[in-house]
Amino acid sequence: MAKRKKDSGTSVNLFPFLSILVCIIGCLTLIIVVLNLMSMSKAEGREPKEVERAREYVEMKKKQDEDQKKYDDLRQLIENLIQQNKDTLTQMQKLELLKNMLENQEEIDASREELIAKFNLLQNTNKKLDEDHNQMVVQIEEMKKEIAKRKLPPDPSRMRVIPSGSGTNIEPYFVEIADKTVLIHQSLTEPPVEIPSASVNQDENFVKLLDAIAAKPYRRLIFLVRGNPEAVANLGRANAVVGAYNQTRGSEIIAGRLPLPGDGKVDLSMFAQYLKP
Repeated sequence: MAKRKKDSGTSVNLFPFLSILVCIIGCLTLIIVVLNLMSMSKAEGREPKEVERAREYVEMKKKQDEDQKKYDDLRQLIENLIQQNKDTLTQMQKLELLKNMLENQEEIDASREELIAKFNLLQNTNKKLDEDHNQMVVQIEEMKKEIAKRKLPPDPSRMRVIPSGSGTNIEPYFVEIADKTVLIHQSLTEPPVEIPSASVNQDENFVKLLDAIAAKPYRRLIFLVRGNPEAVANLGRANAVVGAYNQTRGSEIIAGRLPLPGDGKVDLSMFAQYLKP
């Protein structure tokens, strides 16, 4: 019995598919090899231009870093100089302030020394005037006792003012203080300038007298005070005028006082060198 042939419709031939698959695998392998070769070529070496640009970049980067460092150092130096300048200005201001303080202190010390000297001079002058006054009081008391002892009336003759030895460098200016008037003695022969006590603060002659005394430190104002209560009250008004003059003009006139116990005219012949003939 003859064998039955196999059915050709059910058989599959795989050769074409395998050949295509082999071709694809080969192509992929070739692509991979080419890519690897290209990568290796790039990794192993570059073109000269690229190498030169890379070298220039490295040098430029290095120079930039150096310039940046120099810039930072320079900026720090400038900041330090600015701070030093501020410190220097502060020190100069402090030194200027100290200099001004020292100059002011020197002026204050000089003024203080001058004021102390003036105060000592005025104190000594006032002390001498007080001593002279005390001596005159003692002399007056002795004269009163002598008069009472002899039972003689008071001598109405001229009242001679005697130098008390308070200093040869003093130029006296005499003003007589009476009960209702103030008399300026300027001459040995001419009568004194008579000023009502109520207007002594406005009298031109009295102001001129004070101006002349204040002009020289060795000139002294001497009040010759009569021995009655009205004259003592008038002395207070005259002292007030002198005090107001000192305060207004900044002068330092200190008025001395000599009592006149009698009623006779004042005799200033012992001071002829300071008076008009």
